[in-house]
Amino acid sequence: MPITGTFGGFPFDPEVYQGFVDQEATFSDSILASGILANDQSLASALDNGGVQGTIRFYNPLDPDQDAPLVRDGVADNVPTEISGGKQSWIRIDRMKAWKATELTRELTAADPMAAVARNTGRYWRMYKQGLLVKLVNAALGVTGLENHSLTVKTGGVTANQLIDVQQSALGDFSGKFGLLVVHSKIMAEYKKLGLLNYNKYTITNVLQKEVSLPTINGLVVIENDRGTDDGTNYNTFLLGQGSVLTANPKVISPDTTEYDAAKAGGTDILYNNRAFILHPNGLSFDADNITKETPTDAEFTTSANWKLKFDHKNVRMGKITIPKANFAEA
Repeated sequence: MPITGTFGGFPFDPEVYQGFVDQEATFSDSILASGILANDQSLASALDNGGVQGTIRFYNPLDPDQDAPLVRDGVADNVPTEISGGKQSWIRIDRMKAWKATELTRELTAADPMAAVARNTGRYWRMYKQGLLVKLVNAALGVTGLENHSLTVKTGGVTANQLIDVQQSALGDFSGKFGLLVVHSKIMAEYKKLGLLNYNKYTITNVLQKEVSLPTINGLVVIENDRGTDDGTNYNTFLLGQGSVLTANPKVISPDTTEYDAAKAGGTDILYNNRAFILHPNGLSFDADNITKETPTDAEFTTSANWKLKFDHKNVRMGKITIPKANFAEA
């Protein structure tokens, strides 16, 4: 195994370290673990020869309301209709981070130091990715054409009808495609007061080691998450459907390396992480001309103006309920 140096006084093997990162799964990153992300490694494969952008081509669904069948009367010709389609563009996200051994000293006293390091850094990247995902969904819902996917509660607090109304407004007769509800703890408390929560048992392969009870409302699995659901002025609740966001992990040549700096503080071990991933709201297209460098900043990636709707809006399985904090102060 390729030992690349030491970290915290222990030999560092990037293969062992990455193995522990891959195994580590907790329900604190439950949005990522929920199945909302659809892993499509073909996106990463498209970058095997370089580049940071890619395109997904699609056919528009055939709709008899928009293109009715012809009457077969033995006289009229059956004139074919050309099938239409489109494309949506996605972009690779590249990030990096480094840590000094002194920051993990307490954890490194564990019997298995590589597992301890992986537990800390692995959790860091999962929580970052989950936070960026919530911001991305919020940006996507600000795109022209998805206005019906958001409901702003002008007065009052949480009600049972809000969920029903936004599902119907967003997807119409496809409203059953929603499966996940991401709420702030304040909103979760309000749902509890209304007695709307039920608890169903779930087992998620490679995430939950045993059957657990998860809260549901109207068939939606509820995840309580304060990060990204509080914008300072409002509480934002997000509805998501399975596969509403595509993801992949492009190749990184040197994802994990260590270095010993003899001059810093009398000798310091440093661990470097390089990460790349793809998050793409299915049905939207990213305009890479609006970013200043090869990979977008968080701000560029989560700006609504940098995204454009490509699907029929009812095929974008995202929704949002916004309740101003002031509404609760008035109650």
